[in-house]
Amino acid sequence: MILVVFSLILNVIITTILPPLMLRASPSMDAVYGPDTDARRILACLYGTIALASIFALAALGAGFDEITRQIVWVLFPLQIAYKLATIPTVGLSSPVVRTNLFVVIVHSVALLTLWQS
Repeated sequence: MILVVFSLILNVIITTILPPLMLRASPSMDAVYGPDTDARRILACLYGTIALASIFALAALGAGFDEITRQIVWVLFPLQIAYKLATIPTVGLSSPVVRTNLFVVIVHSVALLTLWQS
């Protein structure tokens, strides 16, 4: 469960930092995510939702509800893996977001493998 916790914490860190920056129309975000559009704001909302689900999963685990955390992870991580892998053919590996996505895919995949084996 250690890798699952690490993956959830990674989610929380990434998905709580990015949405406020994306919603503020920060120039650094424009360079990576493009101009401030409805699509970018929707993506910021998706990231925020991932943060909330990850925080809830960590809280459930801390409260002793391991099964709830497992159920969240079995839905959340595959969803993230699928959409992050889809960025490769649609955006390309030259994007720093796509390269970061691949790191998260690896971490979440390893976490799911360890969860499956336990």
